[in-house]
Amino acid sequence: MLKIIILILASIVIWYFSNHNEASTHQEIIEKKMPTMDIAYEKAEAKLYLNTIRTQMNMTTLQYNTELEKAAQAHANYLVANDTFSHNEIEGTTGFTGTHPYDRALAMGYATSMISENLSTKNKNAKNSIDGLFSAIYHRFAFLNPSIDEIGIGIMQDTIQTNQSAFVYMMGNSTLNHLCKGKSFQGTGRYIYGICKDPNHRIKEYDFKQAYSTNQRNNPKLIIYPYNNQTNVPPAFYEEIPDPLPDYQVSGFPISIMFNEYFFQNVKLYTFKLFTKDGHIINNVRFMDKNNDPNHQFTDKQYALFPLQRLEYDTTYIVKIEYEANGKQQHYSWSFHTQKPQGKLYTITQKEEFLTLKPNVSYVLYFRPFDGSDFLKDIEFPTQVSISFVDNNTIRLEISDHTIEHFDIRYKDRVVHINIKEN
Repeated sequence: MLKIIILILASIVIWYFSNHNEASTHQEIIEKKMPTMDIAYEKAEAKLYLNTIRTQMNMTTLQYNTELEKAAQAHANYLVANDTFSHNEIEGTTGFTGTHPYDRALAMGYATSMISENLSTKNKNAKNSIDGLFSAIYHRFAFLNPSIDEIGIGIMQDTIQTNQSAFVYMMGNSTLNHLCKGKSFQGTGRYIYGICKDPNHRIKEYDFKQAYSTNQRNNPKLIIYPYNNQTNVPPAFYEEIPDPLPDYQVSGFPISIMFNEYFFQNVKLYTFKLFTKDGHIINNVRFMDKNNDPNHQFTDKQYALFPLQRLEYDTTYIVKIEYEANGKQQHYSWSFHTQKPQGKLYTITQKEEFLTLKPNVSYVLYFRPFDGSDFLKDIEFPTQVSISFVDNNTIRLEISDHTIEHFDIRYKDRVVHINIKEN
């Protein structure tokens, strides 16, 4: 007999996007609310966007499962009702449906506890949520798991405090769910138990392995992200729970490789390098695998490279790897291109800078971090200026009030003095 111990992904993305604008004139806090979401539309967009990414990577798409949707929606409701972010729920609190993700899935009719859950909070839409989760390495591996083939998505937003939102993604294996709903195996030979709603329900070991290997076989041998020729890749990674880079609050977007275990038994990764398009190697990086993952969530087929400084906007990067698999040495390379901000980009590199801008023009100000903990949290600017966050180091602004001739943008000990001129 073989008993499986269930491990649920315990990962949550932390978002620092400040939706509070501190006015430099009165030092008052002005809350900039998110627009109200069309929940049904965002659910459809989330599934479409996630499957578009998997399709671009030549992976199979995820089909929708209503039981997983009910479980995901119940948890999204819980997160917003209690203004919290966690995979676990506390019994007795508003909206409680189960302590752990698998408890909630089983409560909503899903037959197996072998599920995984991704979630994020305080996002303005599905794309924003999924982009953030793909920047977080543990969440990314969950979305790109070659063994899953179905998903349920739950989204909730507070009708008054619209900044309070939750996106929950619950994923599973349809064949395993079907096996747990079928008859318990009564034959001779090895079997699995303890993974179905009825803990004594038996699944023949061969059938259990087939449930995973069938999906794995239909997915690529090498699962890389960002994928080859991907564009609009975010240049930064912030934080995740658990945190793969606990000593950094801002770093570069991580590059990852997952060797599909259906095709690979033993893998040795010899080199994993990142270059600019002109061949300049990025040396300030941190390599991560099963042996040095601080949270012990990587498998022996998963690897990541973290640039310790943010990548540049609108830049092509090249990745090169050398590895040994199944007794053969091989190499592979691919490229991706980072986001090009919408608007004229200014990179702020000093503590004090001066800019001359025109009214009614969209500008993007990127405050290059001085260190791994430098990000925009509380900024001061006039209430007449429209400012929104692109990410935690980048803002978009537009001046439509023609009475403003000059103003400052401040945070910590950094200041940008802005003069406004028509021509």
